[in-house]
Amino acid sequence: MKALPDEPGTWARLHPMLRESWGRSAVSLTDPTDAVAPIQLDDADLSAYRREHPLAPVLPIFQRLLMGPAAAAGLIVAIGDAQGCLLWVDGDHRMLRRAEAGAFQPGANWSEAAIGTNAPGTALFTGNGAQVHQEEHYAFSAHAFSCSAAPIRDPHSGALLGVVDLTGGEEAIATHSLPLIYAAIGAAESELRAMPLVSPVPQLASLGTLNPQLRAGADQVSLTLRHAEILALLSWHAETGNGGMTASELAEMLFGEPGHEVALRAEIVRLRRVLESTPASGGVRLESKPYRLSASLEFDGITALNAVTAGDRRAALDVYDGPLLPSSEAPGIVQLRRSLALTLREAIIADGSAEDLWRYLQLPEATDDEHALYTALRILPADSPQRAVLVARMQR
Repeated sequence: MKALPDEPGTWARLHPMLRESWGRSAVSLTDPTDAVAPIQLDDADLSAYRREHPLAPVLPIFQRLLMGPAAAAGLIVAIGDAQGCLLWVDGDHRMLRRAEAGAFQPGANWSEAAIGTNAPGTALFTGNGAQVHQEEHYAFSAHAFSCSAAPIRDPHSGALLGVVDLTGGEEAIATHSLPLIYAAIGAAESELRAMPLVSPVPQLASLGTLNPQLRAGADQVSLTLRHAEILALLSWHAETGNGGMTASELAEMLFGEPGHEVALRAEIVRLRRVLESTPASGGVRLESKPYRLSASLEFDGITALNAVTAGDRRAALDVYDGPLLPSSEAPGIVQLRRSLALTLREAIIADGSAEDLWRYLQLPEATDDEHALYTALRILPADSPQRAVLVARMQR
């Protein structure tokens, strides 16, 4: 007897990796019988995105090593980004037409969260190669196909760049399918390693950590709490279009009252030395009159806020690991921390999916959030394993 999405008792027949994937899929897909991968990018946006994507320079390698041979074997190859959006799909023309009927096409989102268990989405979630045979797909719309996929990473930083997939009939999950994909990925990563490095944008990591860091590519440096506060406030101030900050403005945001400009200037001197001495700053300098950064930082607090504002709750939760600089008592940081946490919470409760609510409830700050808990229980399927966990949590 085969595994059935609406009968968790049958899931034991699945490979453990796929069984775990079905559990995640049950949270994000309420009705696998009607689920279809959503189209995330239209033609114009897709063309622009593909031109700038870091995998674009190595597309010829995949065309030579995978797409050509796949077409001859009646298969298709898909290359997607790190979020599961398919960028390039090519191969056998008859198989392409069949795949497009099921929304397996450029611009479609094939992440696990969007369409349930499938090789590209599961490979991205686990970080490992995955093979899915026809009815092992959680969504019925994918049952006509089998697929194998593996992630591809930046050879310099290890960051996830995307996923490479082979889709079609039984041949797509043959014993040699994943080795072929790995070989093509290895060739592409070798080519990427040989390309000249572009200076990475420095990142300020401040969410849910007592050890804030500045990172650029493979380089990172731990920051004192005060230095992280200064960088966070200057980044947030610049993001709102207000330019720089005077010494008195910044001092009041840090100390809560005027008259601390001398202490602030001493910290600024020390922070400048840190920025000048580490490659993790990406060459960003701290400038004066008014205080401002010479270039933008990728500040995780702003990234999370922008994602919430854009309605992308999944992306916000991917970034949001907890409160902004949780140990900080600086008034400016406390205000930003509360504002970000409240904005995220309201968005999740008002319009979040079952998976969004489940992920939100794993955050330390949501431990006693009864409103979020009852909202999740209301929309989670009755047989969901996550629902059982939340019921037990409510009864403690």
